[in-house]
Amino acid sequence: MTAVYVIALAILLAASVMALARIERGPSMFDRILGVDVMTAVIIGAISVVAAATRRSDLVPVLVVLAIVGFIGSVAIARFAAAESADEKRILTKEELKQILAEREAQGDDAPAVHDADDESGPVIVSVDADDEADADEEGESR
Repeated sequence: MTAVYVIALAILLAASVMALARIERGPSMFDRILGVDVMTAVIIGAISVVAAATRRSDLVPVLVVLAIVGFIGSVAIARFAAAESADEKRILTKEELKQILAEREAQGDDAPAVHDADDESGPVIVSVDADDEADADEEGESR
C-alpha cells in the first residue's frame, strides 16, 4: 500500500511542477488562473493522500474548506478577468485620451442626447490631474 501513496505523491509532484510552469509563463491571465486552479487541486490531492496514509479523518474539514475557497476564488478571478476587454485593461496616454474625447464630442453633436443609466457599452474614461485634485480639496474645505 505504501507504493500506491508514493506513486500518487509523485504524480501530484509532476502536476505541481507543470502548474507552476503554467503560472510563471502564462502567456495569458486565463492560463495563470488555470495554473492556480490546478495547484489548488494538487494541494487538495496531497492532503488527501497524507490523510489516507496516516488514517487521519480530522483533515477532511480542511479538504472541504480548501475546495470551497478554491472554487470561490476561481469564480471571482474569472469574473473580474472576463469583465474587461483587452483595450480597457491598459492605461491610455494623454494623446489617446484627447483623441477619444474628441471623437465622443464629435459623435455627441451628431447623435441625439439619449443616455441610459444602465448602458455599459463603452469604456469608462477617467482623467485626474494633480491640479484637479487640489482644486477639489480646496472647494471641499470652503463648504
